[in-house]
Amino acid sequence: MEYTIYDGMLIALGVMILGCSFAIPALAFITEITGMLRARIFIDKFAQQTARLGLLFVYALGLAITAAWTASRYITDFYLPEITGFWIEYEIFWDFCLYLSILSILLFSTYFFLWNRMRRVKSLHAFTGVLAVIAVKILLALLIWAFYRELMVIPEVIPELDSIFLPILSQIYLLSLAAAAVLSLVYLLLRRNRDDFGRDYYRFALSFGAKWGILFSVLSPFACVWLYLIMDGKFDFSYTAISGAVYALTLIVMTLILWRVAVSDQPIRKKALLTLCPVLVWIIFVARMVSYLEFANMDAGKTIIYTFVRDWPVLF
Repeated sequence: MEYTIYDGMLIALGVMILGCSFAIPALAFITEITGMLRARIFIDKFAQQTARLGLLFVYALGLAITAAWTASRYITDFYLPEITGFWIEYEIFWDFCLYLSILSILLFSTYFFLWNRMRRVKSLHAFTGVLAVIAVKILLALLIWAFYRELMVIPEVIPELDSIFLPILSQIYLLSLAAAAVLSLVYLLLRRNRDDFGRDYYRFALSFGAKWGILFSVLSPFACVWLYLIMDGKFDFSYTAISGAVYALTLIVMTLILWRVAVSDQPIRKKALLTLCPVLVWIIFVARMVSYLEFANMDAGKTIIYTFVRDWPVLF
């Protein structure tokens, strides 16, 4: 199977959007807890705005799961190109995903729409939020595991502790949280004319959100260390050096941009830099997805997918 750069761009975008379906609700929940601990109204307002954005992603994920469920039940011989036997043919898998997505929608809808009414019982409201985040997180892990399992053609129903899937999934979670922080900042700017909470709020919220983006960006490379330790002697830099360098450099650039926003007295004037960050996150996902496929090749001991980076050393 060949993995072209166009495949890489589209699949990375899809994984990023899928990851944000978990990460944006998770960021809303994390920031709400932070607001409860620090007793800051601005943090609570930021969490509520982030939850509104997260609701859109959870609804979109639910629609996608519904489409896959419909295809698995009513469309015969429907499978992804070149991946025959993909789990879309297994009705029980998509049934479970559908039920989980419905549960996620119900929980997170309750979490968002009852935000103001449950101000006096914040602990109960937060509990609803954590249940919603757990449901979406499990759904994300299940979908990614389905792709990985079919790609590697392995019989395991659940990943083993020494599987490369676990550090890969962990890094996807962390990068998705970084993407969530970036998208929440852009969303704040887009909603500013409609939700004008004052200059002081936006000065605080943009700086606050940028710091979360920095935190998750800085944490993401630690998954690479975990992956390296698991792969041991199988690791080969031949086809991961270029994508790894792109990931590292883009991550550094994005972190520096977020740092400038975080320490600025007028972060709202950094609109151009902030709007650049989603593109940088996308590039990071493109680089990591091709690396993940090469890691899968290394782990299998053979070439399962021929990625486009294998032609780059010849070009240069």
